[in-house]
Amino acid sequence: MAKIFNIEDIPQEYLPLVGGKARGLNSLIKFGFSVPQAFIITDVDENSDLSEAAEKYVRDTYGEVSVRSSATLEDGKDFSAAGQFSTYLNIEGTDTVINAVKSCIASLHNATAQKYSKVFLRSADCRMTVIVQKMVKAKCAGVIFSRAPMRPGYVLVEAVPGLGESLVSGKMSAQQYRVRGKQIEKMPKDAVLTPEQAIALGEAGKKAEKLFGQPMDLEWAIDENDNIQWLQARPITIGESVTMNELDCDIDATKVVYTTGNIGEVMPGAVTPLTISTNMLSLDWGVMKTYEEIGCLDEELPPYHFIAPYYNHMFFNMTNMYAAAHCIYGFTKESTDVSICGMVLKDMPDSDMKDKSPLVKLKNMIPFLRLVLGGDRAVNGMKKVISELSFNLDCGKDEIYQQILDNFKYLKLAHYYHYGASYYSGGASAMLSSTLDPAFPDKEELTSLIAGALTQIDDFESADILKNLGRLAIKMLDQDPSLATASYEELDEYFASRANAEVKQAYNNFMERHGYRGILENELMNMPWRDNRESFYTSLKSVLLSCANTKQREETPWTEYADRLLAPFKGAKKKSVKNSLMKARKGVRYREFTKSRTIMVLDQFKQAYRKLSNMMVEEGMLPDVESIYFLTQDEVGRLLKGEQSLVKKAMARRRLYPQQKELKFPYAALGVPQPISVAQTDPDATVLQGTPVSRGIASGIARVVADERDAALLQKGEIMVAHYTDIGWSPYYSIISGLVTEIGSALSHGVVVAREYALPTVVNTPDAMNFIHTGDKITIDGNTGSVIIDERAEQTETK
Repeated sequence: MAKIFNIEDIPQEYLPLVGGKARGLNSLIKFGFSVPQAFIITDVDENSDLSEAAEKYVRDTYGEVSVRSSATLEDGKDFSAAGQFSTYLNIEGTDTVINAVKSCIASLHNATAQKYSKVFLRSADCRMTVIVQKMVKAKCAGVIFSRAPMRPGYVLVEAVPGLGESLVSGKMSAQQYRVRGKQIEKMPKDAVLTPEQAIALGEAGKKAEKLFGQPMDLEWAIDENDNIQWLQARPITIGESVTMNELDCDIDATKVVYTTGNIGEVMPGAVTPLTISTNMLSLDWGVMKTYEEIGCLDEELPPYHFIAPYYNHMFFNMTNMYAAAHCIYGFTKESTDVSICGMVLKDMPDSDMKDKSPLVKLKNMIPFLRLVLGGDRAVNGMKKVISELSFNLDCGKDEIYQQILDNFKYLKLAHYYHYGASYYSGGASAMLSSTLDPAFPDKEELTSLIAGALTQIDDFESADILKNLGRLAIKMLDQDPSLATASYEELDEYFASRANAEVKQAYNNFMERHGYRGILENELMNMPWRDNRESFYTSLKSVLLSCANTKQREETPWTEYADRLLAPFKGAKKKSVKNSLMKARKGVRYREFTKSRTIMVLDQFKQAYRKLSNMMVEEGMLPDVESIYFLTQDEVGRLLKGEQSLVKKAMARRRLYPQQKELKFPYAALGVPQPISVAQTDPDATVLQGTPVSRGIASGIARVVADERDAALLQKGEIMVAHYTDIGWSPYYSIISGLVTEIGSALSHGVVVAREYALPTVVNTPDAMNFIHTGDKITIDGNTGSVIIDERAEQTETK
């Protein structure tokens, strides 16, 4: 039987059963807020007798009212269920009101509410209470967020003329007032509220937060007598607490130097929460473990003290890296800069860490030399990781997640061994450079010669990608020359039904060897070529277009560069320099091997999380497969245990992700990195200076490439201008004539491959993607590092 109570008289035992909206209004009254006259109808279903409600409506002379739902799973701390159930405004008359009440009850089972319940609430039991409330003759109305998004300490007041429903429903844009104490940040033009009203509303929002004990979302109206009436109070839900900075590194960064150097190539742009909490956390652990071993850390630090997220972008904490200069002989702040960034960060301060004693510094040289000389140890360690890592995905979702946790140590170790191989490679290259430096007054010539001598390396994993893709393309064109200009659909149809045995074998060989690689391969959400046909076809099309094979590009043998490097030396010194050169070549091979195997390890985690996500979607735990990437690894486990509120958080983060991807940051920053929004290069300039890393001169039409869609437009002979390169870009090297990047170094993975194909390349070219426009005629000099605008494109060209 239906029960009816005045909103202020709801019995204590009924409060948990009447829904968040009714409970919120009841609390507002108890806390002394003015709430319009209202009653509730609870314990109702579609067959309930509503005659008592009709009598109360008439007896208490309600007149014009609103009829709103107050479901038990509505307006809670985790979910609002806003807009899922029916609401009626400005209605009058017994029959009309009772019909509205019946419609509210029936809306508990409408399609929209049922879908919401399945995705967010996992079909939890839900009961309906209906609120009948006197309408306020409002001059203006709106909502209050007791904590303004992105503005700590402020209350956000939103206001519209008349009824607030137009704001809540999204039919009208609101004026915004950010209030802090007695101050308003900025009054809107033609303000709906007076300053006094805005301040009063702000103060009320803070009062409500204190009384309710949590951040609140409040609906209000100012009536014809200028009194504030309160229409709703609900906790700010989890999804609404998500901000651009939610996952920022939680340390005092006032004196910390951050850079996008190096890490910006590994993980350019915004990173999903799942990737931050798995792959980036593992990379951070690998660096920390290395520093611990060489005596630069007295104790293990919390996560993200070397690789740190801000705005979901990743940064190297250089201040912690500078510890090496205070703990080991031979290290300086400047040498650390060069090893990470390829340049000295001139305006950035050193760490304020105190120097270790000379004895400790000397002692730390032993583990450091073990690391620098430990290339074989790193490679063997990586092979052990590959042999021991094991997933069996033919099981339930909880078992898959447990395997992810059990195997997580191998992802950490993979990054650790890759970092060790990188130290070996960097140390060998640095030793070679320092040995050769006195004999070569022309430093640009020396850089170019070393770059040439570090090409055509046997068992070079990354360069093999383009070679095998070229072999596949040639076999395809031998069968059908028209495939040179085939569309995605035509390629799909070809592989499905027309490819001959040789092509199928070449395709299978490529996928078996390289199918786990791809564009932005360090991001868990990005599927590898094996599982992303469109991405693979984009790469294949560029090779088909150029009829690619590695013999088409004329290469100077690496031995010619080596002979020129060895020419100034004789006897034992010459033999010593040659040994240094061979170690440097070995270092490049080791570094590329461990890099590819790290991605191979990560690929197994990608497969596990994709399988897990599909299972969670099938069981109604996630709305779609992509949602899992917007949870952290820990949150995935909590969701599996029933914390369904995390779905809302994932969806809120997903909405912010495109905005985060658009952000750009300075190359180096003191303190928390902040986004930059304007180009820093003189628009009238005609020359940019970068770092030459692959010899040669190229002239051609520029193509600015921000993503795969841009890359698919590359034409033969164009010069590719990009923020970074990774191995996924290498198939395009077969058609471009030169490469310019905003970040990078001589040992960047994409750069090493570019040298393999004698592709003139200039890196560390600040603001190149703004300075150069698609269609510009440019010349790049891989010997000096200059990038020259020969002729600007027409104004109609796009970047």
